[in-house]
Amino acid sequence: MTRLLRNAQRPIWLMLAAFALTGEAPPGWVTVHVTLQAPVLSGFAAVQPGTDVTITALEQGVLTTLTVAPGESVRPGQTIAHLGGPEIAAALEEAQGASNAASAILAAELSKFADHLSTQAAVAQASANAQAAKAKLTALQTTTLLQSPVAGQIQSLAAGPGAALLPGQAVAVVQPDSGAWVRAVLYGPQATTLVPGTAARFIPADGQPAESVTLRGVLNKQADGGLVLAFSGLALQQNEAGTLSLALPPRQVLLVPSEALVLDDGRWWVMLHGAKGDRAVQVVPGEAEGAQTPILSGLAAGDQVVVQDAALLYHRDIAALYQPPD
Repeated sequence: MTRLLRNAQRPIWLMLAAFALTGEAPPGWVTVHVTLQAPVLSGFAAVQPGTDVTITALEQGVLTTLTVAPGESVRPGQTIAHLGGPEIAAALEEAQGASNAASAILAAELSKFADHLSTQAAVAQASANAQAAKAKLTALQTTTLLQSPVAGQIQSLAAGPGAALLPGQAVAVVQPDSGAWVRAVLYGPQATTLVPGTAARFIPADGQPAESVTLRGVLNKQADGGLVLAFSGLALQQNEAGTLSLALPPRQVLLVPSEALVLDDGRWWVMLHGAKGDRAVQVVPGEAEGAQTPILSGLAAGDQVVVQDAALLYHRDIAALYQPPD
């Protein structure tokens, strides 16, 4: 995205002049296709000794149940409390409605496809939307469960049933039984969809072989949006640092060349090519992967987007809307 930002911040008059010098040859475009993608999440990680682990609330809500007491033993991934309240209930209802609507659209597209009234691309897009809506619902449901990321004993409790909690507020402190664990920080919406039991790899920075680890729970959320997670492994060396790498299940996404994206006033655009000419369409891009960028919303399979001189074409059309003073 850095290259795109740099290009988008060039002076408009300079880009327009360059376009004028190169002539009015129609720019090239590409057709947007649904592609199967297997994204990888990675982030900084470090092996922690058997130090106390604080379990915190990830969302604003009310502590509805608490099933442990100080001194009790807990297993990795064991649920110790539930989070509820009107805010969470409303968010769950909205996410459930969105998931049901996306599933209904997918069912309708499948029915139309069976009657030769829809296309495979439309079905694939509806399927991707349904999967995304379901993942969002699952992630929200997971945040209502406060779980111990390690095996150990409840050392202390910081809140009781009925307590109103804010994100990051402590609920309980667990003293691990033994052994080390991995503390990793991951970013992005996909990190919030992870569930305990997910397999990953811890790659030491000193070149030692990678270690297989398992997600045990979410510790808290940092002020910068990073999600702090706890992983367990069998042969971890204390005080070792490195990278946590986690392969996500393959998903269907819309990919476009990164050079097709134009940044203007904090928003991303592409030039959509059609029979009546080219027009700017606002999109929401994901994290760039090499020369390609996934589009989260704003485009559909089969759309054609301008690639060659997209920024020049966009700003030329914007400049055409303004009449120079006399």
